[in-house]
Amino acid sequence: MKPVQILGLLLFIMTLLLGLAYVFPKEGISVTPSLTLKFHWDLTSLKSKNIEYADIQSIIAINESLIEQDSLTFSDSLIYPNKDTIRAKSSVLSKKIQPIEFPSGDTLILNPFFKSLNNSNHTNVRIFHYGDSQIEGDRITGYLRNKFQQKFGGSGPGLMPAIPAIAESSSIIHQASSNWMKHAVYFKNDTILPHHKFGVLGSFARFTSYSDDSLPIAHEPRKATIEFGRSGMAYSSVNNFTKCRVFYGHASQSFQVRGYYNDSLIWFEEIDSTFATQSFCWNMEKAPQKFRIELEATKSPDIYGIALDAPNGVSVDNLPFRGSSGTEFTRLDFSQLQEMLTLLNPGLILIEFGVNVVPYQTKNYDFYERILSRQLAYIKKVMPEIPIVVIGVSDMSERKGNDYESYASVEKVIQAQKNAAQTTGCAFWNLQEAMGGRNSMPSWVFAQPPLASTDFIHFNRKGGHIVAQMLFNALMEKYLSFNTANETVTSNVCPKVNTLAQFKSSE
Repeated sequence: MKPVQILGLLLFIMTLLLGLAYVFPKEGISVTPSLTLKFHWDLTSLKSKNIEYADIQSIIAINESLIEQDSLTFSDSLIYPNKDTIRAKSSVLSKKIQPIEFPSGDTLILNPFFKSLNNSNHTNVRIFHYGDSQIEGDRITGYLRNKFQQKFGGSGPGLMPAIPAIAESSSIIHQASSNWMKHAVYFKNDTILPHHKFGVLGSFARFTSYSDDSLPIAHEPRKATIEFGRSGMAYSSVNNFTKCRVFYGHASQSFQVRGYYNDSLIWFEEIDSTFATQSFCWNMEKAPQKFRIELEATKSPDIYGIALDAPNGVSVDNLPFRGSSGTEFTRLDFSQLQEMLTLLNPGLILIEFGVNVVPYQTKNYDFYERILSRQLAYIKKVMPEIPIVVIGVSDMSERKGNDYESYASVEKVIQAQKNAAQTTGCAFWNLQEAMGGRNSMPSWVFAQPPLASTDFIHFNRKGGHIVAQMLFNALMEKYLSFNTANETVTSNVCPKVNTLAQFKSSE
């Protein structure tokens, strides 16, 4: 073809595309429930839309100041209890936070948790933080844990799986031998599994497969290891764990366990076979630099998790379900879940999902509200005395021409989550509003330094700290109100504990 013919053909194609772009629906054409055809740009992108991103400067300034000072305006009232001081601090704090919402105004929902905080120097208070990829790598949970352990005592990273998560955590160095195999409730159905006993983490690990267990001739004993080490990036309290519990079950044969403290063998035991969920425990005089667990058996037990904690104070567990919408809880075996919960006895559950729901474009999210309501009702049935806070999905943005806008579905998903919480008697915290509202995610991405990644979905570690600070503020504001209303701010609230020596001296 001659150059002029090529140019004519290109102009003809461009004209067709412009015409198609002009008439193509802005919301796209749905091909399947999960596939929608859209133009990357439309003719309106040639015009300035003047999209106004949320102003988050005050949000950043307030919370970064709190993070840098590493103390809240009400910290003195925790150490030196005084009713009048608490009323004043609570009043000031309430003007700086996104408040927790309660079903039918029932502000008593969190009272059992607050009561346990007031007794945290005598017992261990656990917080489960469930979520999707937004909480992976301890980005939010790690700083939330730090704040609670500073104010109420406690140490250690909490409950972890045998196999390190895909997103590396800064809280602890975690390694496992290559022969571990992971099974999870949020994976596609595994036809090999003879049960749905996944435990509270929604997953477990084995070092021999179920197919090997069915063989008539047993193979030779095999070994597998799990190792933990101190992270130079971790908060001081996280490195100071002195208690290790290993949760296991579905052990068709006995198995041997060895514990190594800084490479020295300190513990050996042969564990009997059992199909119940049980745990074994090591208590250490001081925190190790390195800790290794070695298991040996011809048929592996299911390992549901390892908890590294202190005997008392607060533990906060990071429990991410990668790729999940939070709709798998009803697939967890009820009796086995109760068994493990009895061993752990959590005081509060945080549920944070939604980033995998928002991109699913549909007219309404009634279906998601119904599914989420079933999940929350199931959790409450298993754990009827434990309060739940549902955290609404964060703001998420997609590219529209030359700009970024919040997904049109964000508010619909948030409303579905809020309705589900209301229906099932759970508290609700609106993260999008805490971030600054609609079109706030671009402000977090473009902040200097950035607070979120360029996928306009996930917070980075610095942004996660701010989210954790805001959530902690919201919880503490209600905690202070609880103590004020009861006029019993207990003198046994733990003082700030940052070192093992301080922890030991407080026992």
